[in-house]
Amino acid sequence: MYKIRWNRVLALSLAAGLLVLLVRGCAMACRAGSADAEQLRAEPYTDRMITVFDGDTGRAGEQSLETYLVGVVAAEMPASFDEQALRAQAVAARTYTIYRAGRGGCGAHDADVCTSSACCQAFASEQALRARWGAAFGENLERVAAAVRDTNGQVLCYDGKPIEALYHSASGGYTEDSENVFAAALPYLRAVESGQEIGSVHLSGTVSLSYAAFCDRVNAACPEAGLKPDNLADQIEILGRTKSGRVTGIRLGGASMSGKALRKLLSLDSTLFTITLTGGSIRFDTRGFGHGVGMSQTGANAMGMAGYTYEQILLHYYTGTALRNVSELTGWADGGSAAP
Repeated sequence: MYKIRWNRVLALSLAAGLLVLLVRGCAMACRAGSADAEQLRAEPYTDRMITVFDGDTGRAGEQSLETYLVGVVAAEMPASFDEQALRAQAVAARTYTIYRAGRGGCGAHDADVCTSSACCQAFASEQALRARWGAAFGENLERVAAAVRDTNGQVLCYDGKPIEALYHSASGGYTEDSENVFAAALPYLRAVESGQEIGSVHLSGTVSLSYAAFCDRVNAACPEAGLKPDNLADQIEILGRTKSGRVTGIRLGGASMSGKALRKLLSLDSTLFTITLTGGSIRFDTRGFGHGVGMSQTGANAMGMAGYTYEQILLHYYTGTALRNVSELTGWADGGSAAP
């Protein structure tokens, strides 16, 4: 008959217990490495309803915030972008929405936000996305929805308040200080390097016009310029650039114009441009696409591809901010002043 050796049983039991403790300790150590992000996701959060004005239908209606954000991220950023970039976009869009809603909502419509990118944020309906993505609809929608789910309730704050989380397609290598484009100098919208940008055909662009066509367009918008095709080079002078290289002002004959105004007049991709006059034509070569303030979406994509997390991406582009959960905020109306 087999005799049980209790001393060996006891030794094996102790060894097994130590192994269990070791495994648990390792698991706890791994979780501690991402404790901050996990805590944000674990915070209790109840989705909220917002009022959205739909430019396609001309009507305003209520949507849940998180559902609305799926349509925003899908419209504002390609679904093919790195998942960390998509998450960064989800947080930026959520933060912007809460910021806007807390300050009276959309200025053009009686709603928290509208679906115009020129006013608030772009938005794509399910019907529009099915038409755009075709057979890839299911896969692309899941990538975008996952980015919203994985950042559920997270917002960017400065001094404990949601920020105006502006973003753009491509910076051309360096983002811009907010006061050089908009009215206020916001401490979290500072110019930062964005050296690598991937995922857009608009990283650079060119607009060319004949001397005569250029003069006609400028003179129609600004008669005091009085531009003439003869000796055009002597009638044009760039008056200033920001530290990122964007044109702040330009002399056009007898008038001066801001870089923003000229960009709009000529439909340039950005104010980060150079001018070349040759062979009877004037050429504007641009870098980047958009106003250049806040997060560069193509820069976020490059950072994600390089191994950066969405938290690192956001904290790079929005100076001095911190991630918080909506549940920590006292209310959307408590967003604070737009001025620093």
